[in-house]
Amino acid sequence: MKLVRKVEKKISSIDGEIKIISPLKTDLISEIFLCTFNDIKSVLRLDFDLPNWLQNQRYSEFQILNFLKDKRQDQNILYHDSDSGILIREFHEGKKILDDDIKKKENLFSLGKEIKKVHQIETDNFLVNDFNDIVENYRSILKNKIKNDYFLDQGFQIFDSLSYENELKIFSHNDLTLGNILWNKKCFFIDWEYASLNSPYFDLASIISSYNLNNNEIVHLLSGYNKNNHLITEKLRNWTKFTYFLDYIWRICLIETTKYDEKTLNISFLKKNLSTFS
Repeated sequence: MKLVRKVEKKISSIDGEIKIISPLKTDLISEIFLCTFNDIKSVLRLDFDLPNWLQNQRYSEFQILNFLKDKRQDQNILYHDSDSGILIREFHEGKKILDDDIKKKENLFSLGKEIKKVHQIETDNFLVNDFNDIVENYRSILKNKIKNDYFLDQGFQIFDSLSYENELKIFSHNDLTLGNILWNKKCFFIDWEYASLNSPYFDLASIISSYNLNNNEIVHLLSGYNKNNHLITEKLRNWTKFTYFLDYIWRICLIETTKYDEKTLNISFLKKNLSTFS
């Protein structure tokens, strides 16, 4: 009941009729609900109080979603107020893809094809952030911690070793983790706040790390992405390694700029996993 009253208070300023149906999930920075908005089945996202670096990514997300509305037909924003941390988008029927399903050859092939479609989106003159700027912002936030944190130092060293400045830059989702990939006859992607220009390797590496794909499964993914597969295996392996460290970097940024602590964000577990790369 307390949660309901809190949500009702936050959405009271919305111009339109909104009815909460049920909670969908709560993550580290937001609560998400199934609702109707002006009789349209929708998803309501309410952000917690966000630090500036995350707030800026929310502003960027709204611009990107408006941009994608002309490029893809599944990004329909019904209401948006970044200052209040409110976003309402049209609901898309779909289910999360579990490991046993995604690792089927045909599904990995399909997923590779959908990632390729994202990478083929022309940005034209649309202003899109560069992934390097995102990483450098993290580095700036953590500048006083890096030298005393082995895993932070390793993460940034791995990124620097990728020679990012020499990479081909294409439009990328940048957050293809389990909760952001849905399936309805084919896969589609949600939550675009981290989208930017980036190396084509990054989205593929994110899938590999998120689903812990083995070599055969990686081949199926890449076959869907590019039948001629010109990707460099060693390079893909290094980008995959970086995605593990990036999750750690992001969480430490959250600790530095919010009230979260290491225990809440399971930092000891992350360190244990990252130690396997040492």
